[in-house]
Amino acid sequence: MARTATRLIVLIALALAGCAEAPRFDQVVAQLPPQGATARLFVYRDYDLTQSLSWVPIKANGNQLGGLGPGHVLVCDLPPGTYTIEAQSQGLWPEQNKTVTVAAGQQVYARIGSFHTTDPDSHGQVLMTTFVVMLQDSAAGRRDIAQLWYTPCEHPLVG
Repeated sequence: MARTATRLIVLIALALAGCAEAPRFDQVVAQLPPQGATARLFVYRDYDLTQSLSWVPIKANGNQLGGLGPGHVLVCDLPPGTYTIEAQSQGLWPEQNKTVTVAAGQQVYARIGSFHTTDPDSHGQVLMTTFVVMLQDSAAGRRDIAQLWYTPCEHPLVG
């Protein structure tokens, strides 16, 4: 039991240490004015020890926007249009990706959840992580991201 508690403390310390260099979103939001006639996409993950602690690639229409870790929010400005938002996943789940149509000035909030399953081809021997995109209303999204760590869009899409 003590060994398990020690491992948990070490995991938490490592996870928090990895986030120490990133600023909190609420500290940088004023420095992030929208870029031209774009929509803004906020993709985020809660910091939850019951979910996967791995970083996951985030894509829009198959183009990678960046990586997203637990407790982080990825902020991307997109040209108006229709986008399928995806968190790259080992497992499959019905409707795990979401498609949105955005207009200039619009803000979209997408929360990424995860769960563990076993690979059906491994006869229950191999654990895999499934990530699911869940669209959130603006009020819930703004509340959720305020205290998360800010991650800029690594590969912005251009119109």
